[in-house]
Amino acid sequence: MPVAVFPRDKPTHGTGPGAAVWSAPRSCPQGGGIYVAQIDPATDAPDKPAYARTPGGGRLAMRPTLGVAPAPHGQIAIGGSASDPGRADGQLVQGRVGGSFAPLGPLVGEVTTSSLATGYLGDVAAFSPTAGSRAGANVFVERYFARALSPPRTVPAHAGRVEFGTVGLDFRTDAIAVWRQGGALLARDLPASGRAQPTQRLRGVSPAPRVAALISDDNRAIVAWADPGERATSIYFDYSGPGVRFGKPQLLERFEDPERNYPPLSPRLVRLSSESVMLAWSGMQDGHWVVRSAAIDQHGLGRVSTISAPGTDALLNDLEPGPRGEALAIWSEPQREPDGKLNLLEQAIVAARGIDTQPDATIFGAPEQVAPPGPNSLPTVAFDPDSDRTLALWLGGGARVRYSIRTPATR
Repeated sequence: MPVAVFPRDKPTHGTGPGAAVWSAPRSCPQGGGIYVAQIDPATDAPDKPAYARTPGGGRLAMRPTLGVAPAPHGQIAIGGSASDPGRADGQLVQGRVGGSFAPLGPLVGEVTTSSLATGYLGDVAAFSPTAGSRAGANVFVERYFARALSPPRTVPAHAGRVEFGTVGLDFRTDAIAVWRQGGALLARDLPASGRAQPTQRLRGVSPAPRVAALISDDNRAIVAWADPGERATSIYFDYSGPGVRFGKPQLLERFEDPERNYPPLSPRLVRLSSESVMLAWSGMQDGHWVVRSAAIDQHGLGRVSTISAPGTDALLNDLEPGPRGEALAIWSEPQREPDGKLNLLEQAIVAARGIDTQPDATIFGAPEQVAPPGPNSLPTVAFDPDSDRTLALWLGGGARVRYSIRTPATR
């Protein structure tokens, strides 16, 4: 999955060149490895890609999937599993586009986009299970003024393997960690100072939940997740009280999904530059996949809106906040076969820009086609904080990375 990332120290100020990052298999015509393409600040178009290199000049070796996030001092952080499939360890590295990527620390287990998080000032955090027989986890944080990881905040051991780790940061680098263990979804508040809170059980979940988590400066946290069961998928939302005390999760919707088509990066939960919070997810309506959104304030979840076009099938892939209080949602629209099944090998890419309005609603513009139906998959999007342009990336035919740029003038 190609990802664009722009280092920043606030939503409206970049601190270094942006980059498009992806991992290619050995069968790729250009050769396997991790590629980094610098993004031209004048146009936001990716330049010619090059292999990500270690300080010694060798190729950076990690297996997909990768976690990629902005990091302090104009750098980007890349996390991934070891290149040897027989090993469980991996690494977190960081560097500036055009230079080398130096190790920040070891990681254990699968690394995904949700394993890394960036704070308001550019702090970066990583969630990693602990090594060895005791199944706990560590949350590592690099502060915006530092050049190394702080001592880890430890999630104590419980029974079972730690999976699907997700982390979120607030302005002070208080962290919320969420993970699956022992058949349940667990959460733990990890303050930057003071005592960590006890681990809380949110709900039992299936073996492959999709989880999003966010923590706010008012000492509340939000967790949203999709729970794809054997035939039905359930979407849940849990908004903590003060002190990050979670209650009973709210079921947003439940629908049959016997073909198990639920997208891997839904739901998405983001804080806008206006400090509002927005949630988006894939749901089902009248037999079609749809993309929904909702605003979240101190009273909880606001009105739910369906933002994809009626009569189409829409699978959410990404939701990213911009520098002017907006967000951009991007999704794929798989075509239907004559027998009614979705063709995930023939998809259009579609996006829509939205804002959070008072008191409790989101408003999105008309969906815009980014790419016509074709062999497209895994779209993501990112905002350039300086120009407010958006860069969409996806895999096209032949597993080649494609891109499209949206300028503010087309809003």
